[in-house]
Amino acid sequence: MASLAKLPVPDLHDTVARFAEAARPLFSADEFETCLAKLNDFVATQGPTLQARLHQRSAEHANWLEDWWNEYAYFLNRSSVCFNVNYFFGFRDTSQPMAQARLAAALIDSAVRFRSQLESDSLELDNIRGKPMCMYQYQYMFATCRHPGEQRDWTEVYPRSESTHIAVAHKGRYFVLRVPAASTNRHADIAQIERQLQIIIDTTAQLERGKSIGVLTAALRDDWYAARECLLQVSSDNAASLRVLESSAFLVSLESVAPVTHKEFSLACHCSDGTDRYFDKNFQILVFANGRYGFNGEHSLTDATTDMRLCNVLVHDVETVAAEAQVTTAGDVAEGAPATFEELHFDYNDELLGHIQRAIEYFDATVAAHELSTLVFDSFGKEQIKKMKVSPDAFVQMAMQLAYYRQFRHVPATYESASTKAFARGRTETSRSVSAHSAAWCKAMVDHPETTGLHAKAELLRQSIANQSQFTAQCAKGSGIDRHLLGLEFALQEGEERHALFEDQVFTGSRHWKLSTSQISDPILAAYGWGEVVDDGFGVAYRIENNALHFNVVSQRMGSARLCQYLADALMDMRFLLTNAHKQPHEIMAEVDAVANVLTSIKLLSSSSSQPTTPTETPAPQPESRFRGPFAEAPVAHAMVDGLDRLPSNEVICALEARLSRFVKESLSWALPSTS
Repeated sequence: MASLAKLPVPDLHDTVARFAEAARPLFSADEFETCLAKLNDFVATQGPTLQARLHQRSAEHANWLEDWWNEYAYFLNRSSVCFNVNYFFGFRDTSQPMAQARLAAALIDSAVRFRSQLESDSLELDNIRGKPMCMYQYQYMFATCRHPGEQRDWTEVYPRSESTHIAVAHKGRYFVLRVPAASTNRHADIAQIERQLQIIIDTTAQLERGKSIGVLTAALRDDWYAARECLLQVSSDNAASLRVLESSAFLVSLESVAPVTHKEFSLACHCSDGTDRYFDKNFQILVFANGRYGFNGEHSLTDATTDMRLCNVLVHDVETVAAEAQVTTAGDVAEGAPATFEELHFDYNDELLGHIQRAIEYFDATVAAHELSTLVFDSFGKEQIKKMKVSPDAFVQMAMQLAYYRQFRHVPATYESASTKAFARGRTETSRSVSAHSAAWCKAMVDHPETTGLHAKAELLRQSIANQSQFTAQCAKGSGIDRHLLGLEFALQEGEERHALFEDQVFTGSRHWKLSTSQISDPILAAYGWGEVVDDGFGVAYRIENNALHFNVVSQRMGSARLCQYLADALMDMRFLLTNAHKQPHEIMAEVDAVANVLTSIKLLSSSSSQPTTPTETPAPQPESRFRGPFAEAPVAHAMVDGLDRLPSNEVICALEARLSRFVKESLSWALPSTS
């Protein structure tokens, strides 16, 4: 890490100019002009002084932003970490089913071995296309726990001597699992851990939810602080049990639920019912009753991209164990002392029970107030987007812009996380997705589609995508604007007058992230997400695969499911737009008519195919067609399908397959404007 450059302090004038450019599309002309005047005054008065302080701080610190960002984004945040801070992963299924205890044992063994590698400095350094990335966050990966404070939180890092054990949660209770050092016989190590976990599963009685300690960690931080102080004061045993729980290397949750659908799996990884969790722990490995598994990460000192290194090892090791399907016997005994466990006990008084009841009410009300929806869009993915000669990530970002605009008819302040780990102790920067071009494109698509030609809309879209890609690239180089603006605020000294800019509605409103978005596209994932960051916004996690796009959308009943539908529509429309912009309106209309006629005929044939018919000679085998269905058996059907296959291979066909009537009614108006 010593060889990595420091995070630069961006140029003041450049930041102010780029902020003005990014904020302009979000507000009215009058609002923007008022803010612009304050921006110009700030640059002429207080700005240079604060900028000089940032340069001085940069000279004195490894990273001028690090402590301020941790305070602002995490430790001063009094929201629930469960619903507003932590992120979750759900992993792909194993090729061979694994029993819950064995799966959890394999995961524990894998994590313990990864920790040993990390602490022995034997891990290969992180890099992106050969460029080294900062690994400073890894020191907080194991044996850390966030604590609620009266006004601000803090994170405790426990020494190795106190943190070799694993916390296990099951049926509302906590256990401490003591695992010996990993041996050369991995299967024997897993077998003995599995035996202890199976005993926990088989013998543990369900603890009533009203005595759940874990649900307290999902409360608002002020409430959790008061409850934790009460918990510690009830008895010395409580303090001892809590110390053991919080100092564990990590926590494993043996869940009783068995999520099946995408939505169920995401919800279970996100929060479940709050009892078999401890949301302040550095990370929690989630193992469900049906053999699915996931991960929940506390975000204050590590980012999801860092935890993905560990998660890839976990999944690889589990899948290796599952594929081997080795049967262990009583003779498979690991070297050294065996694994052991004991339950952690807590005492209660009426005040503590009252805190727990309030936490349960808050948890249940918050879950009920939220809407989590998922979209698996499998019409196309990264491969086809690249054929359009645009960035897949920026393409998806513009789909979110169009989807949101169609739903709410205004341009949203949008946050996309961009990594700055190329710098010493770097974390993230805000890549702003909105530009003048993206706002104009959304309005051209939605407000007055008939006034802008197809080619003009496509050019606006391509420029919007290019702007987003450029902005993200600048962020990765340490030239973002939002962390710089935050630093200028924090550079104010106690008692110093705050410039009017910092209270301006455009300045503050442009950081009210109605769309908080981030992409992690790793093949091990089947789910990924987090909650919204503002009450009237959405948290949108997405994954870009070769032939599919996945979205997890969370909001406080703002219309997550509806936004998913608009996303699907936007993606189809954008592909149509970029692949057909060179065509004349009459060419598009002819293709639309041809496809519509064939699909309508096939639909009618399908309706009539259920009626009794006289047996006829079996037709000769036909070439495979992606349009041929179970109803397409008669010769006339084959002729129709063959006719469809002979149509030009363009994106109109795919759009009509997905939503023929919607496309004709809504999209045709902007595809075929009355004036070009």
